[in-house]
Amino acid sequence: MTNLDFNGADRQFDLIPDNTIAPLIMHIKPGGQGEGGWLRPSQTSDAMMLECELTVLEGPFARRKIFQYMVVSGGSLNEKGESKAGNITRSNLRAILESARNIRPDDMSPEAAQKRCCPGGYADFNGICFVAKIGIEKGQNGYNDKNKIKTVITPDMEGYAPIQQQAAPAAAAAPPPAWGAPQQAQGQMPPPQSAASNPVPSWAR
Repeated sequence: MTNLDFNGADRQFDLIPDNTIAPLIMHIKPGGQGEGGWLRPSQTSDAMMLECELTVLEGPFARRKIFQYMVVSGGSLNEKGESKAGNITRSNLRAILESARNIRPDDMSPEAAQKRCCPGGYADFNGICFVAKIGIEKGQNGYNDKNKIKTVITPDMEGYAPIQQQAAPAAAAAPPPAWGAPQQAQGQMPPPQSAASNPVPSWAR
């Protein structure tokens, strides 16, 4: 009989505490629908969603994952005939761009407006890094409580620090860049820094 050894399996973890601020990287599992095949249809309504896997990059909860759906269309409609959940997702995606690209929400300059555009569609969010406050969603219908994104932290909010984007997929084997390092000129990666000189927030040290 085969001896099954589970010593190398991941340990069961408690939830990440409510209101924890952490840098995350988001990956989208393609659902085969919509432009580029990024959307996943709901099994219970006409909603179309992004199936997101969010991984903590650094700090005491590094490598922990959060799984979350973001509805982009369908479901309940408002008085204008717009998807209520879709509007919430658009707001969240805008905040993710502002966090990732260091844009203040009140910056309406042409440069900021350009940075809020995604010529690649939803593909531009696959692999994007941003800062967020993590919350806890109460379980329903027999399901356990789970972590969720409570608030995306943008440059105007306490707890924000500029975040570097990960390397392109072809260079994915490289170690993740240090989070919280000061930004260099546009398009340049900052040089390696020692732990003493790297202004990472205290929660991530």
